[in-house]
Amino acid sequence: MGELRLRKRGTKWEYSFEGARINGKRQYISKSGFRTKAEAITVGTKAMDEYNRAGVVFSPKDISFSDYLDLWLEQYCKVNCKQATVANYEKKIRLHIKPALGKYKLVALSPLVIQKLIDDLFNNGYSRNTLAVIKGILTGSLSYAVQPLGYIQSNPSIYVKLPSMRAESTIKTRTAPHVVISPEQMSLVLKRFPEGTSSHIPLLIGYKCGLRIGETFALTWDCVDLKNKTLTINKQVQWHEKDKDTGESGFWYFTPPKYNSIRTIEMPSDLTEVLKREKERQDKAVSLYKELYTEYYVDDNNKLNTECQGKKINLVMIRLDGTYIISRNMQYVSIIARQELNLPRFNYHSLRHTHATLLAEKGASPKYVQHRLGHKNIQITMQVYQHLTEKMSSEGAKILETI
Repeated sequence: MGELRLRKRGTKWEYSFEGARINGKRQYISKSGFRTKAEAITVGTKAMDEYNRAGVVFSPKDISFSDYLDLWLEQYCKVNCKQATVANYEKKIRLHIKPALGKYKLVALSPLVIQKLIDDLFNNGYSRNTLAVIKGILTGSLSYAVQPLGYIQSNPSIYVKLPSMRAESTIKTRTAPHVVISPEQMSLVLKRFPEGTSSHIPLLIGYKCGLRIGETFALTWDCVDLKNKTLTINKQVQWHEKDKDTGESGFWYFTPPKYNSIRTIEMPSDLTEVLKREKERQDKAVSLYKELYTEYYVDDNNKLNTECQGKKINLVMIRLDGTYIISRNMQYVSIIARQELNLPRFNYHSLRHTHATLLAEKGASPKYVQHRLGHKNIQITMQVYQHLTEKMSSEGAKILETI
């Protein structure tokens, strides 16, 4: 392409340069209105460089890994990944990857410096699952830099290994311990949050069915079969944070359940009866509140709204006036359980683990438990049975001492 040209038009300066020919005719790209020649040169040089790089405003050999990750998130992740996945990637990149690797040039990244990040995180007690996610982000982002972008020749992360299963970290792994809630403890929680309160049904579903918190608060009445006593789990609800760039407010939206674990499971009779009474209560409330009753819809982007955009839905977790009970309500329940009921490790996930443990103790097959909880693979389910095996071994040792 040609060189940058400058000329003065009245009191202002203009830059121009020749672009690619279209139909054999010369095309010029120009802009005027600059107060000084120096300003026109600066802006014009940048514009011509950007044009010659087909919109890429930097040289790949100079871009930092920090800036490249921003580009990858914007160009690839936000187009191809679910919002929850993008949010998780952004968090891992902000907390772990950028502080350690962001300062390096993209082309200078080596397997050695990436391996050091993984090893340091391991020795600081991060779980293998966290390490696997971070390595996956590094591998995916750098693969995109190889193809289709062509910024680097090869992907240095493919030579990086996760620590061996036999390796022991310097600091104890940060993985939260699995907590089993005893029947007596659960009675205390349900007594504190009895039927009619906004937390009672979510607690029952977590304890009696083992749903993930996002699955519980995504339930709609078309997923509840009161006659056959079943629940169909076909979605989860996620929160999209406020967009700092556009100013768009945060919102709740539906997405497929984790690992696409769509399933139909049985409900116990006591939960079924509670849900029957809840459905009757909600039906009466619609007539009572009339036009003041809040109704919810899901638009084409699966965004939950009250503006009549999209398909109307009937949420299970709502108050008397129809307003949605959000999953953050369980944070309040956990605080009460820990501080008031003396259950220091209680959280919603502990209900899920308790449900799995109770099934295993009663002799349910691992395959049944895997289906019911929507585990990705049987190995995750077998961790529950491993815990029980260790418990039985301990009890067996005590019995041997009495023989």
